[in-house]
Amino acid sequence: MVTNCNIPVISAGGVGNNEQMQQMLNLGAAGVSVGSLFIASTESDVSEDYKEACVNFGAKDIVATNKLSGSDCTVINTPYVQEMGTEQNGLEKFLNKNKRLKKWFKAFTFYKGMKNLEKAAFGATYKTVWCAGPSIEYVKAIKPVSEIVKDLING
Repeated sequence: MVTNCNIPVISAGGVGNNEQMQQMLNLGAAGVSVGSLFIASTESDVSEDYKEACVNFGAKDIVATNKLSGSDCTVINTPYVQEMGTEQNGLEKFLNKNKRLKKWFKAFTFYKGMKNLEKAAFGATYKTVWCAGPSIEYVKAIKPVSEIVKDLING
C-alpha cells in the first residue's frame, strides 16, 4: 500500500495483463507504466524480427544482464546473448568499480550498449540483443496499440 507517500506512485515493470494492473492499483498505485507489451505493436518502429521475438519468447526466456550498460536490464535470452554472456568480464567489473575511471567507463559502456540496442531494434542481425521484460509472456500477436490497451483494460 502507498500510505507514507504524498505524491502519486506509478508502478513500473511486471504488468502484462489486467489482473496484474489491478493488483498494482489496489496496492495504491496511481497508474502503471507498461513497456514490453507495446514493442510488438503495429505502430512500433522496431524491426519485425524484434516484434516476432516478443510474440515467440516468454517470461522464461528473459534474463538480466549488466553487460550492455553496466546497469542491470532485462533482455530476451537469444543464442547471441547466451554466447556473449550476461555478466561483465573481470576488466569491465574492475573499471566499473574504479573511483577514477568509473564514470567514464559507465558512460562509454552505456553509449556502446545503447548503440547496440538501437541497431538490434531497427535491423536484426546475428548479433541481436532485444530488451524486454517478463510481461512479453502476454504478447500473443502483433496488434495495434488500441487493441493492446483494450486487452489490458478489459482483461
